[in-house]
Amino acid sequence: MNKKSLFPLVFFFVAAFHLSAQFEVVRETERVMSFGSRPGFRMEFVNTDPAVIESVWKDFAKQNFNAKLKKSKGEWTATKLKAAFMGDEPFALYSTIEKDGERTSLNVWVDAGAYFLNRRDARVRTDEMMRTLRQCYFDIRRAAIGKELKAQEAQMKEMEARQKRLAKENDELRKNIESWESKIQKAKQDIINNEQSQETNLIEQENQRRLLEETRRRLENVENEG
Repeated sequence: MNKKSLFPLVFFFVAAFHLSAQFEVVRETERVMSFGSRPGFRMEFVNTDPAVIESVWKDFAKQNFNAKLKKSKGEWTATKLKAAFMGDEPFALYSTIEKDGERTSLNVWVDAGAYFLNRRDARVRTDEMMRTLRQCYFDIRRAAIGKELKAQEAQMKEMEARQKRLAKENDELRKNIESWESKIQKAKQDIINNEQSQETNLIEQENQRRLLEETRRRLENVENEG
């Protein structure tokens, strides 16, 4: 294989490695906790309510490790835990939730007694813990999306209700217009009738005026009647 064909192959494997790392939702890390800087695990979430992360993590720890997490000085802890992948050794869980702008992180440490769980000291246990936490990550994502979905559904219901209100208002306006148009047509006809009545009344007034003049003349000429 020559150098020209080797380079694209190397590039492919490097890109694949970085892509895999990019989509690794649970990462090994070393961060400061109550015992100082210790190896642990980290999951990061974007635009996720810390309260959702906290709620899901507490339930997840209870279901998977029988851990009743208690909070002390910003750190969630549970001790004397048992899990199949940890063998007969009891362990303790420590965790924190950090919010930094739009990103919120869940940090988890596993105290195995002689060491904090990490790949160098216990590769198999670490891999199993990461697989377990990966399920927690997906549970948190489902809960966050579910909350978002409920908010969108509520907004949709409000929009539908508003549409019904607008449609009802539109029907009422149309009915008002029909009523107003009917009243306008009646008023127009009333005007025509009124003007005709005025013309008739003017003629009747003229006739009555002539009758009055005739009656006055008769009154003045009573002695001349004969």
